[in-house]
Amino acid sequence: MYAAAWSSLPEVEGLPNNFRTAVAGREMGVNQIRWVHPTELPPHTHEDAEQAIVMLSGRIAFTIDGTELELSAGDVCLVPRGSVHGGHSIEGEAVFVEVFAPLRIENLVGFLGGPSMPKQENPA
Repeated sequence: MYAAAWSSLPEVEGLPNNFRTAVAGREMGVNQIRWVHPTELPPHTHEDAEQAIVMLSGRIAFTIDGTELELSAGDVCLVPRGSVHGGHSIEGEAVFVEVFAPLRIENLVGFLGGPSMPKQENPA
């Protein structure tokens, strides 16, 4: 299969209020991400891949190597391999597409290895 509707693919909640729908080719992975406020993406790195984020709707706060950004619909940003990055929702719901090159197999449903992102601390 070479095409599918996002709505026909499984959505997985990886962190609280942080939902991923993933597809993959042989060399790249594409994810639709949906953040429902409040959600927090802890700082982390991807030593194995470059990442692009294309905002479709809503707004998020995102930090790359200490530089704080606010991303909204129509924005695109690139995260270099090895850069420390993370973010959080601002309000409501935000939807964006992220592309990883090369493919990060851990994003796919059914992956049995461990995630690269640290677990989110539960607020006290």
